[in-house]
Amino acid sequence: MADEIKQQDVPQAEQQEVPQEVEITREQELEAEIESLKGDMNKQKEVYLRMLAEYDNFRKRTASDSEKAKINGIAQALTALLPAIDSVNRAIEMLKEDEKALAGIQQIKKQFDQALSSLGVEEIKALGEEFDPEVHNAVMQEEDPEQAGKVVMVLQAGYRFKQYVIRPAMVKVAV
Repeated sequence: MADEIKQQDVPQAEQQEVPQEVEITREQELEAEIESLKGDMNKQKEVYLRMLAEYDNFRKRTASDSEKAKINGIAQALTALLPAIDSVNRAIEMLKEDEKALAGIQQIKKQFDQALSSLGVEEIKALGEEFDPEVHNAVMQEEDPEQAGKVVMVLQAGYRFKQYVIRPAMVKVAV
């Protein structure tokens, strides 16, 4: 009975305030939980973005490594073939008087050139060009003030694959 008196003695306004305080506390709890979830979401977003960046870097690195391996493979194959190509070039120089033999050797040279071209390998232009130490290897010099700084003779052809020099051209330069 004492409990009944206590509840009757409390005015109705005070009874309503108690649930509002509980409601305010519940709202604060929900807001804190929302903020916590937003923080978790931001952390997960950062993890996702970091993983995305790492994947992009991995993809770029893999593509770069693949390109380097391709260049290395072509360089090795070309390095093995260059002595044969050089021999064909020397044969062409030696057989200038024998037209039939020269035609056969030139056909072989043409096939080599087509094969290299299909791989993306090109011969470095040298004769008459300005000397460029990046693509030319000067092994001889000749006095000629009119053509100073230019390549006057190609002793051995040079080759490049894309921007990579496989072998520089061995040249004679005018000084």
